[in-house]
Amino acid sequence: MERMPAAIGFYPGNPEELRRTIESCFKDKHGPGRIPKVNDEGARLITGCIAPHAGYYYSGPVAAHLYSALAEDGRPECFVMMGPSHMGYPGASIVRRGVWALSFGKAVVDSELADAMMKHASILLDEPRAHAREHSLEVQLPFLQYLYSEVRFVPIAFGPTDYETCMEIGEGVAEAVEELGRDVVVLGSTDLTHYGPMYGYAPAGTSPMEKVLKWIYDTDGKILEKVREMDPGGLYILVHEEGLTMCGVNAIASMMVAAKKLGAKRAEILKYATSYDIRGGQDAIVGYLSATLTK
Repeated sequence: MERMPAAIGFYPGNPEELRRTIESCFKDKHGPGRIPKVNDEGARLITGCIAPHAGYYYSGPVAAHLYSALAEDGRPECFVMMGPSHMGYPGASIVRRGVWALSFGKAVVDSELADAMMKHASILLDEPRAHAREHSLEVQLPFLQYLYSEVRFVPIAFGPTDYETCMEIGEGVAEAVEELGRDVVVLGSTDLTHYGPMYGYAPAGTSPMEKVLKWIYDTDGKILEKVREMDPGGLYILVHEEGLTMCGVNAIASMMVAAKKLGAKRAEILKYATSYDIRGGQDAIVGYLSATLTK
């Protein structure tokens, strides 16, 4: 099965324009400041990570910090990619077969690993329709293809679900990786606070901006602290009990469970910024995060 792009507009469809756009994200003043090269002798310490998934114009410079760290860390065999289902598909849906057609060429689903994940986490749904129009994972692939050219991956889209499901899937992913002896990075994608009239969410009002931004920074700061602590259960409780607008909490909780089981001992916040910091605009302000979980 070949999946066609669903997120053109979040990134350019033309390959040359896409390459220039990705390079501009790396060189942006909010990015790492340089274009990375893959270190084939890298230590391969990253087992899990977090990337944002807005349009590259907004979140690309923050995402570039993660992709720079991945390049320095080495060349994984495969990426298990976890993100939210903005279409609202319940539970967690995997794609077990096929390729995703993208501007830089095709990314291949690692069917052997996907089958093993289904065996170890039988609660996973074999539901490609959950991915057909979803952007949260697709927007990661051009960055990965820019770095590594050929990319093998397994995508999982999380809709509404309980923490026990997140934990079961995270543990099952790690068990499948260990069974096959794969060198894998589990990549979780999320944006943080979604604030402003466009989202119908403005607990601190809409002015003055200093007050609004402080509220967003403080709120996202609580999320960042749970990431630093590698506390997936605490993160899930925080977001759900306080009604926070972090869209990928289930994916990030499951990613952290998997990364810890695969040996992660510490988390590092690489970059946090809001869309206001990067591009301005007051009607819709979104928090973006890049982070790594390492052995």
